[in-house]
Amino acid sequence: DVGRGPLWFQIYPQPRREDTLALARRAADAGFEALVLTADAPVHGARDRERRAGFALPPGVSAVNLPPAPPMPTFAPSLSRFDFAAAHAVLPGDIEQLARFSGLPVLVKGVLHPGDVDMLVGAGAAGLVVSNHGGRTLDTAPATAEALPLIARALRGRLPLLVDGGIRRGTDVLKALALGADAVLVGRPQVMALAAGGAAGVAPMLRQLR
Repeated sequence: DVGRGPLWFQIYPQPRREDTLALARRAADAGFEALVLTADAPVHGARDRERRAGFALPPGVSAVNLPPAPPMPTFAPSLSRFDFAAAHAVLPGDIEQLARFSGLPVLVKGVLHPGDVDMLVGAGAAGLVVSNHGGRTLDTAPATAEALPLIARALRGRLPLLVDGGIRRGTDVLKALALGADAVLVGRPQVMALAAGGAAGVAPMLRQLR
């Protein structure tokens, strides 16, 4: 279509691998052109403001495009949350399997350590996204501006490199490009623009950012 950007589908690994693959296939069938595999949220973060407010979804409200999630395990002394997170971490084989099953290129979002770069390149990633999930999932994660130049140095231009998080104004984009990014992703500003002006509010926000 003239005038639209590329269609990328951000995919979160589901507790059951078959559900992740089914979601990837649905995205491909719906016309998406790439998958962005989220690797930086292996567990749900403790969001203190939500807990203080007592936020919870009303009964009967659930994700319409996802099957019901299996119950979370009861953590015995022999099974910690760290064990659970490690068991559900994104592995190189997941990238290869998603790409083969869906027929789509797979970018990996959530890269923060340069030591992971060669592994991800070797696994067939189509691009890397430096991200800390907006700093709201795992506390004490490094800032994307700190991680970006280290990732860029390790990557050496072998794949497209994007950065997500902390982009609020045009100078943030300029800094990200100077630190090695090929492009930036915008999350929170578009949500704010959507809340303030609906779908028509997002386009002016992007024009102002540019």
